[in-house]
Amino acid sequence: MNVLEARRARHLIIRLDRGEELPAALVRALDEAEARAGWIEGVGSLEQAEVALFDQASRSYAKTRVLDGPCDVVALSGNIALQQGETSLRLSATLARESGVGLQLAAGELVWARVYGLELRVTAFDDLPLVRVFDDRTGAMQLATQSSALPALAGEPPRLAPPVHAAELPRATPPAPAVEPPRAAPPAPAVEPLRAAPPAPAVEPPRAASTGSAELAAAPLPQRPTRPRQEDEPYPEVGDSVTHFHFGDCTVISSDGERIRLRQERDGRVREVSLTMLRIEPPTVDAATGRKQFRLARKN
Repeated sequence: MNVLEARRARHLIIRLDRGEELPAALVRALDEAEARAGWIEGVGSLEQAEVALFDQASRSYAKTRVLDGPCDVVALSGNIALQQGETSLRLSATLARESGVGLQLAAGELVWARVYGLELRVTAFDDLPLVRVFDDRTGAMQLATQSSALPALAGEPPRLAPPVHAAELPRATPPAPAVEPPRAAPPAPAVEPLRAAPPAPAVEPPRAASTGSAELAAAPLPQRPTRPRQEDEPYPEVGDSVTHFHFGDCTVISSDGERIRLRQERDGRVREVSLTMLRIEPPTVDAATGRKQFRLARKN
């Protein structure tokens, strides 16, 4: 069992509008708010969703289930942490929709969704650096804290251990009256020597939550479910140039098969976009540098 405590928290209210996609839109909002760790709750409706379950026997995610058509978010919760230096979300949802046989429910880890209208409350932990690390006992990603602890809160007095009370001294025997000869005090019983406490069993040192060591870096990560992509579909890779219809000229700095992170040429800001709602035009090649140049337009 691990217990982590956060003492500085912010509450963010985030509304995602129709057509925005999870988790890309939420990651973008959290990065702008500098919320790197926290908890998520939400309600609303989705136009389309994909969910998956973690199979404990194979220690991997099973095939994603696609929910075409509108569905209501009965419950949505999740958490925020850093994974390999980037904002990582884990969202679980219970969804309800009408079907030909009546009301149907579906639940699991929310892999992707297109929003109809969604309202979320995010509790951001500003003093608890959460990271997501691989747990070799379960084969799943688990929350932990970074190895370097944050400094103590300013102005907070240090917690002191409760005082140890001194042993009470024996009371002196009152003097005998002068008219009577003093009576000899009976010999004090021999004090039994204190028994040495048995040695405490060796405590296994706790494992570091996230050390950034080569051992953790080499640990295999479970394969998260991703949406399939056609082999002949053009796709920007790391180092390619793109011209986004809103962000302008950018350079691709990371890619996971569904989302890409872009660095804007004009101000160096990093943007994350999902390619599901974009039309990717066939690339051109810069003869001078050999870099591919893509144009990302809004999908009609």
